[in-house]
Amino acid sequence: MPGNQHRVETVTVSETAKQDAPLLPLFYSRPEVLNPSLHASLRVLPADNLKFAAKSNSVPLVAEEFLDCAGAYPIVFTAGPSPSAVAILGLRDNENLFLDLKGRWLPGLPVPAYVRRYPFIFVELPDNDRLTLCIDRAAANVVEGGTAGQAVFDEQGQASEFAKTALAFCEAYQKQLLATRAFGELLVKMDLLRPRTIDLTDRKGRRYALGGFQVIDEEKFRKLSDETVLEWHKRGLMTAAIAHFISLRRWPALVERMQSRMG
Repeated sequence: MPGNQHRVETVTVSETAKQDAPLLPLFYSRPEVLNPSLHASLRVLPADNLKFAAKSNSVPLVAEEFLDCAGAYPIVFTAGPSPSAVAILGLRDNENLFLDLKGRWLPGLPVPAYVRRYPFIFVELPDNDRLTLCIDRAAANVVEGGTAGQAVFDEQGQASEFAKTALAFCEAYQKQLLATRAFGELLVKMDLLRPRTIDLTDRKGRRYALGGFQVIDEEKFRKLSDETVLEWHKRGLMTAAIAHFISLRRWPALVERMQSRMG
């Protein structure tokens, strides 16, 4: 842009915040399989903040959330043959614009299920093809002993009602995650995704660029056959696609949020 001397750094959308630990899911640094012999006294305190998400400029999203989140965050797809959907939360590395300084999610905005699931997660063990419920022992609200918070196991070593609720949430999330992954793979198969880079400028002339992601090609989408449109409608995919398009109008609001933070 002529006359603009501000440096532009292109940030790449990634599913992994920690490049030094790419095998660990975003947020998780010490996941352990829940075991009553090892975790009999484990408790989970109420999460009074979400600071663990403060340095994530994007988080995974499932298709079932698209409609709720479309009015808050741009929704895009990661690159690759099996793309995931992510909500864009910031325009710079290590910055989430939707948390305040106390680590609270901004009121009135939907908190993605991936964030709400923490510190629990399903993990597929190397010697077992079944998913196993784990907990991140590094989470600030996971403690040993005491009476505060919720116990993970009861006195008989059985899963507590709290743990059962977490398990049900993770099971539902996993099902939605697989459906979203299948949607992404379908978009690839039908050649409906195209790479995109966003270059934005705020009112003070500061520029922000975000790349490494894909969006649904609107022109190709409009040419879908009537049969495909009907099939997508029945499967709920049409709602997800339209919500995706609506969400892409949130880029200017993201710039405004960025400018408000920087002053």
